Amino acid sequence: MQQYTTDIMIIGGGASGLAAAVAAKRFCPELSVTILERNSRVGKKILATGNGRCNLGNISTDSRYYYGSCKKYWNTIIEQTQPAEAFFQSMGLYCRRESDGRLYPCSNQAASVLDALRLTIEQEGISDVCDCLVSDIQQTESGILAKTTQGDFLASAAIVTTGGFAAPKTGSDGSAFSWLLNLGHHCNAPKPALVHFLTKPVLLRLLKGIRLSAEVTAISENGTVLAVDTGEVQFTERTISGICVMNLSAACVGQEPAAICLRLLPEIPEQRLLPLLWQLYGVRTNWKLEDWLTGLLPKKAGIQLLRSAGIAMSMDTPVYEITPQQLEQVVKTILTWKFPVFSRGSWQEAQVTSGGIPAEEIDADLQSRLVNGLFFAGEILDFHGNCGGYNLNWAWQSGQFSGENAAKQILQNFAEKR
Repeated sequence: MQQYTTDIMIIGGGASGLAAAVAAKRFCPELSVTILERNSRVGKKILATGNGRCNLGNISTDSRYYYGSCKKYWNTIIEQTQPAEAFFQSMGLYCRRESDGRLYPCSNQAASVLDALRLTIEQEGISDVCDCLVSDIQQTESGILAKTTQGDFLASAAIVTTGGFAAPKTGSDGSAFSWLLNLGHHCNAPKPALVHFLTKPVLLRLLKGIRLSAEVTAISENGTVLAVDTGEVQFTERTISGICVMNLSAACVGQEPAAICLRLLPEIPEQRLLPLLWQLYGVRTNWKLEDWLTGLLPKKAGIQLLRSAGIAMSMDTPVYEITPQQLEQVVKTILTWKFPVFSRGSWQEAQVTSGGIPAEEIDADLQSRLVNGLFFAGEILDFHGNCGGYNLNWAWQSGQFSGENAAKQILQNFAEKR
């Protein structure tokens, strides 16, 4: 099979791979850079982000929105690379900021982001080889050798940017870990993240399609609080979801939640809830139970909450038949409405991977401690973040960081040989 040579080989043409290619070439234009992409074109996953608008980053780089062992390198990376907004402005793509710090292209089209990257790659003289599936990589005396469906590629340095296991239909199916294991690397307990949770369907019959504002808490089997967020909760016939819930799936790294608890009406102080329900009891005393909480909650949500609070009587029963003990139980349910967790959503439904190559196997420059000249960037590493552009922040900046460091190492090796 034919063998090709290049200075820097980037395995995976997603967000982090494209950023790595641009950064490496800009750092040293004399170096040849080649992207190996398994799909028919680079950047397929980018087109799906932000519902086609591409939430390409966030102005915040606060480490509290990130998780995983490689988090220890984040502050160093952001100090030495361009944030998403500046990185894209360098390609002539301008962004607008939303109130929560999310960044979107001014065009509101993900295709604009991919076009900026694709045309920059073309302009910089970076090669991309598509429909190129890597089956193995090896360390040789001459460099890093990749075995692919398009031939063998030999490089002085390689950057693995293949992603994790999430959204396998875009090509990130975790297959790279098979050949990384052969090199001695491992993958920290991979789990689907930024994904919904499956719960009891009987609790969701009346809630399907409803959205509720709540403080959401993930708790363990013994009641330990694992993570907390606030936002809009969404329900389907089998899942509890919404951005705040998906953030919990990202934050629960070491322990799986046994339940998700909702604190409804978070804008109302706890001490005001009991007097408020007594007031509603007085004003609506002759109303049917099914209408008692209307206005505080959507009608169907109110009915389901009463059922979850143990109110077994007919919803046609007048409000005045509620006992003080039952009313107090309704307040408790508003404060801690518990939904047992059966499992997370699947890899097909997840936005990112929790887990990956652990920090103890890479140096601070994101180079492998096991294979000289092998670098990593993006979701392949044990690092992920919340919804809102944080994971693309990581993709762009870890990609730039690895790209520059790979180029620096090659130049240093050239200098030492002279």
